[in-house]
Amino acid sequence: MQLKHFVARATWVVGLLWSGWATGQSNQFPQITIGQWREHLPWHRATFVAQSERKVYFATEWAVVEVDKAERTPRFLTRIEGLSDAGIERIGFNRLTRSLLVVYQNSNMDIWRADNGAVRNLPVIALNRQLLGDKRIYDIAFDGSFAYLACGFGVVKLNMEQGEVVYTTFTDAVVRSVALHEGYLYASTVEGFFRLPVNDANPADFGRWEALGPAQGLPLGRAAADMTSYGGQLFVGLGRALCRYNGVKLDTIGQHPEHEVIFLTAEGSGLVIGWKKGFNGNVQYLPAPFASPYDIHWACEVFDPYYAIEDGTRRFWMADGKDDFRYYDESTSKCDRFRYNSPHREAVSELAIGQGRVFAATPGNSPTLTPLYNRAGLYIREPDGQWTRLHEGTNPELVPYDCHVDLWRVAVHPFLPKFFIGSFWGGLVEATGVGQPTKTYTQYNSTLQNAGIAGANRTAIGGLAFDGSGNVWISNYSAPQTPIAVLKADGTLRHFSAPVNPLLQVAVDRNGYKWFVVGFNGGVLVYDSGANIDDPADDRYRHITTANSVLPTNAVNCIAVDQDGDVWIGTSQGAVSFQCGSNIFKDNLCRGTRRIVNVDGFNGYLLENEAVQTIAVDGGNRKWFGTTNGIFVQSPSGDEQLARFTATNSLLLDNNIRHIAIDHTTGEVWIATTKGLMSYRAEATEGSPVHSEQPYAYPNPVRPDYEGPIAIYGLARDANVKITDVAGHLVYEGRSIGGQAVWNGRDYLGRRVASGVYLVFATSTRNLDNPEGVVVKIVVLN
Repeated sequence: MQLKHFVARATWVVGLLWSGWATGQSNQFPQITIGQWREHLPWHRATFVAQSERKVYFATEWAVVEVDKAERTPRFLTRIEGLSDAGIERIGFNRLTRSLLVVYQNSNMDIWRADNGAVRNLPVIALNRQLLGDKRIYDIAFDGSFAYLACGFGVVKLNMEQGEVVYTTFTDAVVRSVALHEGYLYASTVEGFFRLPVNDANPADFGRWEALGPAQGLPLGRAAADMTSYGGQLFVGLGRALCRYNGVKLDTIGQHPEHEVIFLTAEGSGLVIGWKKGFNGNVQYLPAPFASPYDIHWACEVFDPYYAIEDGTRRFWMADGKDDFRYYDESTSKCDRFRYNSPHREAVSELAIGQGRVFAATPGNSPTLTPLYNRAGLYIREPDGQWTRLHEGTNPELVPYDCHVDLWRVAVHPFLPKFFIGSFWGGLVEATGVGQPTKTYTQYNSTLQNAGIAGANRTAIGGLAFDGSGNVWISNYSAPQTPIAVLKADGTLRHFSAPVNPLLQVAVDRNGYKWFVVGFNGGVLVYDSGANIDDPADDRYRHITTANSVLPTNAVNCIAVDQDGDVWIGTSQGAVSFQCGSNIFKDNLCRGTRRIVNVDGFNGYLLENEAVQTIAVDGGNRKWFGTTNGIFVQSPSGDEQLARFTATNSLLLDNNIRHIAIDHTTGEVWIATTKGLMSYRAEATEGSPVHSEQPYAYPNPVRPDYEGPIAIYGLARDANVKITDVAGHLVYEGRSIGGQAVWNGRDYLGRRVASGVYLVFATSTRNLDNPEGVVVKIVVLN
């Protein structure tokens, strides 16, 4: 029930963003406490750049980093710090109001105040249902405290101080760029150029705008990719030409045989020009209105430019499609390329936690199970918090058999310092760390088979899972004869036939039975390798479908085994549990169970209208269901909804949940969404039958300014917990969730307890002679 409290608190914070100004949180990423979130977004490359006098702002696809120009110290701006969305289109800094305008790909907008971190959300375009068609915001131009937006439907004037729309001009064509020049507001549309005096009495009337054409020295029917005023001239990017307009004549001052002008910026002493076609481009600098532009991209290798600015002293900050943020100082001809500790990219297909590390595999196939030939590799968060990446650059020995591509599965050895990665193209990789020697298993150097009709040149791995003996079970995807394989603890490979194919995710239950997701709406296959893993004579199979079970559909996405040994199956129409034991191989005795749940007064099957894509079980045996519509946290039995996380009521980046894994030591829930990786600190940790040798509480001491939850770690699973003052007065009684109890620092009447020492008593199921003893002392300061 405590989980509901934390969700409500997160909802309140996000709600502030919609109702007015909300103060941003800390600019650091501390170790989070219970009920808090943190993001693990990629900070390796930028897509847009803006600046204030002392700061430069790099936008990634998902967030913003503020960098001090002199000291290079960063401040990260994400949903955790108050931004309302993810998926950034562009940014712009208004120096008069000292605020950053953040425009998202869905046309949502935020105004972020640099002085206090306050955020105001402006969904006026994104949520306006009367705006039909193209809502995209293509360009931003500032004039004083106002921002002019070039939109798919027209021009919007925005008051940056008040966070209000001043007017909207609806045009008959998409507006690609806007610029303020010599008292006029210029707009470039796909049908040509228009302008209007800035002080016009009725700018919302598009009929008052002057159409510009050959008589004014401008072409008809052409749109400028960008425009900007510089040195008393209006500079225009028209296809492969850089042009200068003086009000009556358009002169071409630069051309490229292939690249087109994609941006123009004049935030410093000169004009920065970006040229590009496809993934190739260059950046030039024009030091004076009537000078000739010259290249500035070579030192920083900006060959795939997105955006660039100059700060007034010929120091350039550039965003490029390749890795690293770029800074170029022309006075020294030196380039500085930098990035921040983070995963390389946002896309994650599977998570695994073990050995004090978090492993994030990257996508290896499309929804139709077509390989991607993705070379992103495997991301690893090391015990010291640093992110590393295993890929062809760190481990070139993987390249010969294409073992470096489509690394979409990962499994951590339960007791040895190694892990296994499954490639949807190049077989199985056994590794111990980034840059360390690896061992590969493919159709060319082992008995693993090719993918048959899915690709004879591929050795595809569909899933990986360890059993209790340290054997790793393998779905040899689409293998013609033996799609089930096992790499035994002694290093030998064994193969087994199967009545169905192809096989994807695999999970091993307490009986040692292997549960496989069958691809292409094939249901589930359960396999028993028998008492002798090397003898196929005692093997058993059961193919579970809608015909012989309560599965609502054969479109199965995931499988998980809970702490009681029950198996949970996620489908495109909800979740089903199997509490069968050895009876799973008897159709008439074990058909599974569809839980009946009551949500908002209505009964129905568990998540019957949700596509369950991943299931994780926490230390309290609670079920975390990741769906295309957010996360549902259910009670151990599954029949009570304890919490619901969405992008609307929490800091979740996106509702499309790809995978969830839980660190049972800390209780941190790792969540892979389509917009990036996040984690949330929940209340449950893994408990054992007895308390750990040194249970402890955090925070301890509890200082006067702390209002959050107090966690007591290291308890026996589901222990009864009592907290008293030194005089023996009871202030709290409850039960641990797994191996962790949570106290809010208040007594039974909801009052904060007085300063003093508080004693935590807890039972241990195996400590029957002394069922209750002091395990922790907590100091509270007021």
